[in-house]
Amino acid sequence: MMKQYTKLPIPKGTAWEYKRLDHKLLRLIHWRVKNFFHGIWNIIRWMPTLFKDKDWDDYYITKILQKKIEHQRAYLVKANRHTNVDRDNYWMTVVLNLIERKHEDYYDMERYNYIVLGPDIFGDVESENLDEYISKYPTAKRAALKKYGKYRNIDDKETLSLYMGHIRQQRCDELIYEILKRRSAEWWD
Repeated sequence: MMKQYTKLPIPKGTAWEYKRLDHKLLRLIHWRVKNFFHGIWNIIRWMPTLFKDKDWDDYYITKILQKKIEHQRAYLVKANRHTNVDRDNYWMTVVLNLIERKHEDYYDMERYNYIVLGPDIFGDVESENLDEYISKYPTAKRAALKKYGKYRNIDDKETLSLYMGHIRQQRCDELIYEILKRRSAEWWD
């Protein structure tokens, strides 16, 4: 089941307005001690992600990126210290959803929602409605015909829808990095 991210609710107050009971005590603790304990907490928080990490492919790179954006988004929204926190929350949520769709091969697999397999063990196609899928994404159809049509004969709906899924999945990947390129420098507190 694919995870769907939603924008985090922005608190009414800001981190500057938070009242801490132990505020005076925290000021007495040396900054190196506070940084040490924050580092320990950070290691514990990252442990599940790093434990599952492998050096195999880009999935694990984007999984770490996804977790980093989750943490940063939660921090920025909770602190609520600048005027563009709503915009940053929005774009971080978009990137998180795109990364999740990348991990699930959502766009490559979407065409199977338009194919109904039969009840037998061989999974023969009982019915298909790929015309609806193809007409739903005319830009992907044009791009698939332009990119793959000159090398391969794309005359059946299954092959065309397969290449359309590839095109849409590539656009998802490109969009992730385009948003990061344009927006991530603004995601700071």
